[in-house]
Amino acid sequence: MRTSTPGSSSRRFGQARRARGFTLIELLVVLVIMGIALGMVAVNLMPDDSSRLRQAGEQLALLLENAGLEARSSGAPMAWAGKRNEYLFFRRNEEGRWESVDSGPFRARALEEGVTIAAVELDGKPVEFGSRLPLSATSFASPFSIKLSAGVSVLYVNGNGVGAVTVTLDKDANEFTPK
Repeated sequence: MRTSTPGSSSRRFGQARRARGFTLIELLVVLVIMGIALGMVAVNLMPDDSSRLRQAGEQLALLLENAGLEARSSGAPMAWAGKRNEYLFFRRNEEGRWESVDSGPFRARALEEGVTIAAVELDGKPVEFGSRLPLSATSFASPFSIKLSAGVSVLYVNGNGVGAVTVTLDKDANEFTPK
């Protein structure tokens, strides 16, 4: 049988307890490292002006291309109108009047904060904000260009008149077709 002196078991328990714990400095170092890592992740996840602009341009190009396809397949002309930071689509009804599309993929949309429609051209001529840009129900439509901007970044959404819509960053950048 083992015997121990009074107080020796409590001393061992206290020593083991201290050996298993962390010091305040170790905890602070871990918290600082975690704070730096979270800060780096947050900065990398925040989109910059050009990425927000590119995303808005790609979305607009896809919608314009699909609206043109919808107009050709249904035989009902469609149109697009943009203001500074929003845009909407129109469809011509059976009576020949333009009606805004209120639901579905062609519903009214607001651009992301900081992204604006800077200019719209149809056949190389400026178009006033709010004027309808026709998307013909026939095979050929008028070429158009929509200039989007965010900060110092500029992007162009161009329609060539036969249904293809492309996006160009900064006019001289490489052209790419939306996915």
